Amino acid sequence: YPLYSGFSGGLSIMQIAPLDLRQVEVIKGSSSTLYGGGAIAGLVNLVSKTPGEEREISFMANATSARGLDLSGFYSERYGKLGLTVFGSRNSNGPFDPADIGLTAIPKFERYTINPRLFIYGTKTAPDFGVSYITEDRTGGNVNYIKNGGTGFFEQNNTDRITTQFGIAHRLGEHSTLQLKNSYTRFDREIAIPTYRFDALQQSSYSELTWNRKGDKADWVVGVNVLTDDLKETQRSGDAVRDYHYNTFGVFIQNAWAASEKFTLEAGLRGDYVNEYGFELLPRVSAMLRISPAITTRLGG
Repeated sequence: YPLYSGFSGGLSIMQIAPLDLRQVEVIKGSSSTLYGGGAIAGLVNLVSKTPGEEREISFMANATSARGLDLSGFYSERYGKLGLTVFGSRNSNGPFDPADIGLTAIPKFERYTINPRLFIYGTKTAPDFGVSYITEDRTGGNVNYIKNGGTGFFEQNNTDRITTQFGIAHRLGEHSTLQLKNSYTRFDREIAIPTYRFDALQQSSYSELTWNRKGDKADWVVGVNVLTDDLKETQRSGDAVRDYHYNTFGVFIQNAWAASEKFTLEAGLRGDYVNEYGFELLPRVSAMLRISPAITTRLGG
């Protein structure tokens, strides 16, 4: 699911809690066939945990000398044909000025996160649904202003993010699967400094239908997707608002062919139509050669 793009793309790595992450994948090189033009130079894939055979309950507490406090918990369990994961956290930091110059090196902030997900395991069909809510109030700048108010330079950044995710996978046979995905994100952000205020709401959605086939020598992925991105700015001055609305319709096909134990060739083709911009074709090819068990080379573009 593309969660952080466009207006909502300003994400700090410190805002990602590790408790419900199974792994983080850094995919190098063009991944445009499956992930669109935003991944033409690679992508970072955050893989969440799913319910396992054993119940998992984890807690994490972290305090810093910079007046930071992180508290988070994760619960995961499977009940027969149902599974549940719940993640929650509270993160905060006081205004921190280690140089004692009256300006924050770390702003004052408070953030809350809650993310429950439900999984259903059928014989051939497996749907899942999740909701995530993140709210954060952040203020940096003059330490005296942050503590006591009055006058002084400040920068406020307040955000609210609600995301829903729905997926369903249906096994067509021993080697093929049909999968439907949908996500919706409502991202409200307000930024303020003494002489300027920006306030906007971004609503975006992502829907994708794919057919996957895994063979002995070749894997196929064929699919279509639709992305919507809508921004509405609240007018705070005489300047024109920067509203926009984009719809992207895509169709793609990718093949990974294992020619031998040492050589794999992956080829893909995507076509995207974006309103106001027109149609773009994104071809892609990548080759992987295993020279030895310790050395692997890749060439792609």
